[in-house]
Amino acid sequence: MRYLRASIAACAVSVCLIVIAGCGSSRTTQFKAGYAAAQAPLNQTFLDVSRTVTHVKGETLAEIARSFGALADRLGEELAPLEALKPPAVAATAFTKLCTSLDRVERDLRGTSVALRAKDLVAAAHALEHLRSDAVTAADAATGVAQKLDHK
Repeated sequence: MRYLRASIAACAVSVCLIVIAGCGSSRTTQFKAGYAAAQAPLNQTFLDVSRTVTHVKGETLAEIARSFGALADRLGEELAPLEALKPPAVAATAFTKLCTSLDRVERDLRGTSVALRAKDLVAAAHALEHLRSDAVTAADAATGVAQKLDHK
């Protein structure tokens, strides 16, 4: 359980790195506004992932699984506005990588929830490792989007 908690905490820290900023031209400005609006609830969800991880002590596996499942549901709903955006060409590749990574983060949260419900700590640990990796990829992609938009 200690490894599970450490993995979850490391993942949450990685996920919280996705906060970014931006500025630019007409289409770019429109994209940035939509991007910022879509990013705000995602950032809150990632903060909630961090809180869920840090408040695991004393909770049952079923309670932790429910929390991860609820976070996966929220993330799925919050991704729709982000994925509906049309990025400027300069940021398209990084933006696609970001959306793909966030989709995988959602899948990893679900996988963690399912594994915890089944009391399969090995599978939960693997799902958390994937989650951490996908969160790092998403953070890198978010940084790439910000850099592309800032150089526009």
